[in-house]
Amino acid sequence: MTAKKQFRALALALVLVVSLSLPVHAVEPAGDSFASFLIDADATDFPEQTLQVDLYRRNSSGSFASDDSVRYSCQLNRAAGQANFYIQPKADGVWAEVDYLTDMNGDGIYEMLDGESAPVCDSITPAGDLIPWSGTDYTLNNGQTYILSAQTLRQRGEEVLRVRSSGGSQFLGLGTSVPDVDSLLYFITLHYISPITQEEYALSYYLRIFDQVIVPSDVPPSAWYYGAVEYVLAQGLFSGTGTDSFAPNESATRSMLWVVLANLENQTLSGGEFWYSAAQNWAIQRGISDGSDPNGSITREQLALMLYNLAGSPPPDETDHLSVFTDQEDVSLWAEQGVNWAVSQGLLSGSGNGILNPKGTATRAELAAVLRQYAQLESRI
Repeated sequence: MTAKKQFRALALALVLVVSLSLPVHAVEPAGDSFASFLIDADATDFPEQTLQVDLYRRNSSGSFASDDSVRYSCQLNRAAGQANFYIQPKADGVWAEVDYLTDMNGDGIYEMLDGESAPVCDSITPAGDLIPWSGTDYTLNNGQTYILSAQTLRQRGEEVLRVRSSGGSQFLGLGTSVPDVDSLLYFITLHYISPITQEEYALSYYLRIFDQVIVPSDVPPSAWYYGAVEYVLAQGLFSGTGTDSFAPNESATRSMLWVVLANLENQTLSGGEFWYSAAQNWAIQRGISDGSDPNGSITREQLALMLYNLAGSPPPDETDHLSVFTDQEDVSLWAEQGVNWAVSQGLLSGSGNGILNPKGTATRAELAAVLRQYAQLESRI
């Protein structure tokens, strides 16, 4: 498997077409009909995205260094939950490999290695095992179905990340922190050389695998709020703002918070003039909010007070947790008790320079993080 062949397959990769059943074997397949690749998962989608991939090859000192770069659009195959990937060769002489495209420094540019030291890529053996490539392309059995589980791929992906982060791949200038395994892009290529034309064909598929729920592309795995967004999506507390968007940096509104808190309390709400009307009425009846200014951005002190009210207005904390902040005087008197409680419970925290910013607006990402923390707290209340 040479670097030239591998990278050509990357740049010219064909997209996945999912069918409902395994195709019938053809005697002399042509083009993209020599094998099939199918996905079975709790959740799937197939967005078109633009990728930038840097190819790393070994230099004269034996270290990996960036040698080439390509940018192109392709279809990603994203899967979440219990997921399996099925490969079925429909001709003799098909072999398959799995590459691990990493983003070691979180800059959005994937790295692809070419070299002879593990873990560069893996091969699929006729026994169905996934093993590090060692110079042998294993021919798969015609008509047999090979199953790659999401668990198997993630386990190998975690090992790849550990080795590359520890310096085992001798990357140059990419840092040593271990990225989240959700950041990996699994690049599966099926190869076939026609015995008639001697022409080589390659089918390539790009996989992103998620543990619980598909996280929108505008939430990078390296973001501090990634786990919180994954949590609120998996719990059904939030929804995205589009087909593949969460808008983490947009301000959260008061009406949004009413609906989210109603979801958190497993309230079944419907009816009303607006999408938030039922949640608004519920919040008023529960004494969580006065129901005013539904389209206004939620401030940090308003968020703290609503959560304090939702928690049943716990007894006042005699400790002044606000005194450590230089802007404690900015906390409104009506919100002081709720903010003090929220700080004591770790729901609100200040910036590194001791500023709490109580009147600052909360973003959707911040709201997701606070809600995850509150859910953990609620289980102890």
